[in-house]
Order: sequence, then C-alpha cells, then structure tokens
Amino acid sequence: MRQKKIYPYLLVAPAFIVMTLVTLYPTLYSFYLSLNRVRRGALEFVGLKNFDIILNSGDFWESLKLTLIFGVFYVGVTLAFAFVLALLFNRGLRFGGVYMTLVFIPWVLSEIVSGVVWRWMFYRDYGVLQNLVGPLFGGETLMTTATGAMGIVVAASVWRATAYVMLLVLAGLQTIPEEVYEAAAIDGSTKWQAFWGITWPLIRPTTLVTVVLLSIESVNAVGMFLAITQGGPGRATEVLSLHMYREALQFFHFGYGSALAVVMFVINVALGAVYLRFLQRDNALAG
Repeated sequence: MRQKKIYPYLLVAPAFIVMTLVTLYPTLYSFYLSLNRVRRGALEFVGLKNFDIILNSGDFWESLKLTLIFGVFYVGVTLAFAFVLALLFNRGLRFGGVYMTLVFIPWVLSEIVSGVVWRWMFYRDYGVLQNLVGPLFGGETLMTTATGAMGIVVAASVWRATAYVMLLVLAGLQTIPEEVYEAAAIDGSTKWQAFWGITWPLIRPTTLVTVVLLSIESVNAVGMFLAITQGGPGRATEVLSLHMYREALQFFHFGYGSALAVVMFVINVALGAVYLRFLQRDNALAG
C-alpha cells in the first residue's frame, strides 16, 4: 500500500529534478550574484548596492520605458489580430486547414531566424518592405529612426506570436456550447449583443491568461531585438531584457546584470499576482 502511494511521486521525480536544476538553481544563483560584484576575477559582497545603482540609473528607467511601450503595442495589436482570426476560424472557413498552416508558419520559426528575415526586408537598398513602405515616410530608412526601429520589432513580434495567441482564443471559443447562441437568437439577440453578452464573458478568463502570458513575454523579449536592431539606433530599442543581456554578457557586469534579472523577476511575479487577483474576482462574481 505504501509503495502505491510513493510510486506516482517516483514517476514525477525525474521531471521535477530536471525542472529544479534548469529553473530554481539559476534563479537562486542570480539572487546571490545580485548581491555581489566581480572584481579581479573574484566575487565581492556589496549588499544592495547594485539595486541602488539601478534605481538611480537613467539607462534603467529609459529601458523600462521602452519595455512598457513595446509591451503595450505588442500585447494590444497581437490580441486584436488573434481575436479576429480566432472568430473567423471558429465560424468554419473553407480550406481552413490550409489557412491555419499558413498562419502557424511564423510561430514555427525561431525568433532569431524571424528577426534576421525582418531585418533583411528593411535594408535600405534592397529591403522589400523598406522599398514598399519607405515612400510613405518620405523615403526615410525606418531602421535608422527610433520610432521606425521599434515599430519594426513590434510588427515582427506580432507576426510571430499571433498564431499562438489565436490558438488560445480559439480553444476558448470552442468551449462555448452552440446551444447558448441558438437560445440567444430565439430571444431576438443580434450577433453584436451575443458577442458582448455571451462570447466575451465566457472568453474573458482565457483572454486574461493570454494577456498575462504576452505581458510576461514582452518583459523578457530579447531575441527579436538582438536579431533586428541590436538595441539601435543608438539605444532607442534597448529594452530592459536587452539592457540586462548587455550588462551581463557583453560588459561582464555580472552582479549588476543579475540585479537587473532580479528586477525583471519581480515584474513577472507582479504580473502573475495581478492575474491571480483578477481570476479570484471573476470566480467570486461567478459564484
């Protein structure tokens, strides 16, 4: 009897050990490094000095502002496109499987590959999209302007993430029984009223999860920025994750970079806490 109780834990143990090694240990070690600085090849304990430097650093606040700007546009535009596609696929499209495959091609590609492709498309002399949209901006090379570079990264990130978000929203839509819409139609409800009265309330928890996942992803986004702009022009697209990457892996400020990682960890935890708060409120209202 005792062996039967232990057996499930033994099955889970290998995965739990691997997850601990690849997530918990690096996280704890980052906390440890954030309280130190590397000097002459050795760690020197400095306490909270790295965090004090961060809070008084103009580069940090500028990176945080850029992260917020990127996150707002990335989450908003991705969610909008994903909702439209999910509603279309939920209605049933002819050759829907073909369209679904085409939509998912960007998600299959890695961030670096996608970013390099987008960077090529906005090269000044032979970039396909640069030659197409450049005249709308007075012939200016978009990659060389702060707004243009950020816009390109947002567009590339939305292009890649839309399929994944659409799948989440579509899964939520398909859990809604068709009988509910039929009953609403019998009561004289229009499609618009059915959306706001039935679809949106039932899809809101899924939407909330999606928003939180996208928000966390926007805070940690680094691949697209490295592949497309490398933080340029100047530091116009050096978001918080890229700022941390440069400090730790390019300038070898491991203590300061780890402190930045801890700040990002706190932001991610705060986003998760907001999600749990809204989820508890929705459950309370449903009850």
